This record gives sequence, C-alpha cells and structure tokens, in this order.
Amino acid sequence: MSAVAASSVAPKQRRTQAERREEAEKSILDAAVRLVAEKGLDGFTLADAGEAAGYSRGLPAHYFGSKPDLLAAVARHIREWFFAKLEARVDGRRRGLPSLIAGIDVYFDACRDDRTMLRALHTVLGSALHNPAIADTVVKLNRDAVKAVEVAVRAGITNGEIRRSIDVDAWSVLILSSMRGIVTQCLIDPDHVDIPSLRNNFVAALKRTFTT
Repeated sequence: MSAVAASSVAPKQRRTQAERREEAEKSILDAAVRLVAEKGLDGFTLADAGEAAGYSRGLPAHYFGSKPDLLAAVARHIREWFFAKLEARVDGRRRGLPSLIAGIDVYFDACRDDRTMLRALHTVLGSALHNPAIADTVVKLNRDAVKAVEVAVRAGITNGEIRRSIDVDAWSVLILSSMRGIVTQCLIDPDHVDIPSLRNNFVAALKRTFTT
C-alpha cells in the first residue's frame, strides 16, 4: 500500500468508556435473561450473571448494585425487547385490525424464534406477584401491552373493520390474557401445543367476534 493510500485509511476509533460500559451492561442483561429463563429468578447470583456474560464475577454488582436491581433491569430489558419487536412488526401496516393481528403474531412467533426471551418474560410476569423489585416494571408492561391492543381495536372501529358495540377495554385485556395463556402452555408442553393452528383459530375467532 502506498503512503498516500495508507494515510487515507482512517484509524479505527477506540470505544469510549461509556460505550464499553453500555456493551458490558447489555451483555450482562442478556446473560441474566438466559439465566432467568433456565433457572428462574432465584436460581442464580449476581456473580453467575457476570461469569455467564464473559466478564468478572464482580462486575454486575459494580454496575447494578444488588440482585433486585439487576432483576428490575432485566424486567425493563424484556419490556424494551417486546415493544421493539411489536413496533418492527406493526411498522408500515395500517392501524386497526391488520396491526392488531401483526401484534398477535409477535407473541406466537416468539414461541418459535425467541423461546429464551419468552420464557424469561413469563418467569418475570409470574414472579412479580411476590417480588416487589420487578412489580412496578411488570405493571407498566401490562398496562402498555393492553394499551397497544386498545389502540389497534379503536383504530379498527374508526376504520369500520370492528363493530362499535365491542367493549374495547374488556377485549383488550382478554386478547392479551388469551395470548399469554396459550404461550404459557406452549412453553411448558411445546410438543403438544400446535401454535400455528391456535394462532389461526384465535385470529379467526376474533374476526368473527369483531365483525358480527
């Protein structure tokens, strides 16, 4: 390589301390998600999360403080993952029944594509009953998920796709609860739960309910 050509190659920029910390925190959170999915909230320590992420056993305590703080961060991490998946799937679709069905598909497709994250999500949901550290985050997750369904249903009513007599508040909760119940069965007994068939029947039943 000539001197001119060599001088035109920009040197590799070193990552800042903030960037390195962000990367380490994300790696620890991803490792903690895997541990939650495999062992539950009580089956691992802060040190285990650091080791599983490829860092020192003491780094999670340095970044997150205590295990309850790490679990709260895990719950927020899972919430962000879910809504990022939802936004990516709904993007470009007309708000209303098409976006509602796209959101439903996010949940059912995760049984195939994101089993670890889904197991962690449902572990966190159940553990919020007895774990104050994550309860507030789960409450926000639940409310935001119901709100996302509600927005799609109301848009469907405005578009004339869904009849106006539907109880939007009740059906928003029912839809989310039904999906979670089906997914829980899939996670526990995947060989005997036909997710594609259940998805098709669930969507067909909703369309009948919403239009007749």
